[in-house]
Amino acid sequence: MTDDDTSISLSGWGRSANRRTIVRRPTTDEELVDAIGSAGQVTVRGAGCSYGDAALPEQGIVLDLTARNRVLSFNHLNGVIVLEAGVVLGDLLNQVLPLGWTLPVLPGSARITVGGALASDVHGKNHPGAGSFGQHVLWLSLLDAEGSVTELSAGHDPDGFWATLGGMGLTGVILKAAIQLQPAETGWAKQRRRRTRSLDDTIAVLRELAVRQETDPNLHVVAWLDTHAPGTRLGRGVIDESHPAQLGDLPKGVPPDPDPRRSTRRRPVRSLPGPGVVLAPTIAAASMARWHLGGPRDRLLPLLSALCPLDRADAWPAAFGRRGMVQYQFAIPSEATAVLRRVLAFLVGSRMSPALTTLKNLGFGTAGPLSFPLHGWTLAADLPARWLGDGRTLRSIDAMVAEAGGRVYLAKDSTVDPALIPDMYPRLKTWQRTRDRLDPDRRFGSALAHRLNLLP
Repeated sequence: MTDDDTSISLSGWGRSANRRTIVRRPTTDEELVDAIGSAGQVTVRGAGCSYGDAALPEQGIVLDLTARNRVLSFNHLNGVIVLEAGVVLGDLLNQVLPLGWTLPVLPGSARITVGGALASDVHGKNHPGAGSFGQHVLWLSLLDAEGSVTELSAGHDPDGFWATLGGMGLTGVILKAAIQLQPAETGWAKQRRRRTRSLDDTIAVLRELAVRQETDPNLHVVAWLDTHAPGTRLGRGVIDESHPAQLGDLPKGVPPDPDPRRSTRRRPVRSLPGPGVVLAPTIAAASMARWHLGGPRDRLLPLLSALCPLDRADAWPAAFGRRGMVQYQFAIPSEATAVLRRVLAFLVGSRMSPALTTLKNLGFGTAGPLSFPLHGWTLAADLPARWLGDGRTLRSIDAMVAEAGGRVYLAKDSTVDPALIPDMYPRLKTWQRTRDRLDPDRRFGSALAHRLNLLP
């Protein structure tokens, strides 16, 4: 057995799903092709920030692409950048912000790779105006199991292009991509914070802000919900509006580029023993404190701090103890606000008030059959995995979401009822046909694909 054949333990970011597997870390195209050719099934992995099992294998090996992280070209005049899939978004921002450019879409974590952003077609807090990550990709290169490389775009094999964007790494290996950046005068953001006093109040404010977001792709909005407040106060929240700062917004003496820049690399933190510190009493106390301390204020923050605040919390999954955490995120149509109330009531009534709950506006989705966003709302709830028993605990919520015409986020899923995936993603069969064309021998897979029967 060589060093390359030694199995190691991998997990999703939430630490609730684990696999022992052989990991290959190719740096050249030749090493990559050899690794695929010598394996049965291959699971493609970036920075490992998917919460569940999307980047874990059911069988075969794992290809870790983080060593393939070069910027290949950058046009400073028009903002078109070509880069390898292993580039981390935060590292990219640290390079381009001082040059007057930024990413048009930044998800909740800047620690994911470009390949992961494409495979999940990630969205940000500005989705109503900016759309998802894939809408700013000019083309991408896809490597198949036979070693052939195809360039895909909205104009060249659009079915393959959109099947890959949001395709969870199951269509092949994304080697590189060309992305259209947008101008940025500074690396700062202006943030306005306000509180709401009920779920109705939160929804009303978010609706008002969504109208502005649709015409301003630079307006980022998120609400943090208090799921411990009793009665009519359930769902009250703290809403942050963030907007990239212009030079004229900066106080005298503040440089355009924040410095020093904080690291975008994850630092490993050992899980706390037993149940950790995320317990019902501590969750209740933290929720109350977050709301009471979230009074109205305006402030200036580094852009990454404003848009990715949880990237400062390397120990967040570790705090949930040895069994880790699950983030349950779903999207529902704009008229289905009753489902938000029913979900919160179910969680509270089941004594599973989340450790963290966020609500955001979503705009219209894309041509990607497995892309997550749809016009309406997305709610994300962080839960201790130990609360979920055999994994069926949230099936009632699955049914509510599916009945409303909504869906769960595959990039974060750990528990959804696989029988509901065709209802949640009605273009699944279209994606499967394109996927089988791109990978007819089904060499690319994952534990997620197996669990949800995405490749029947």
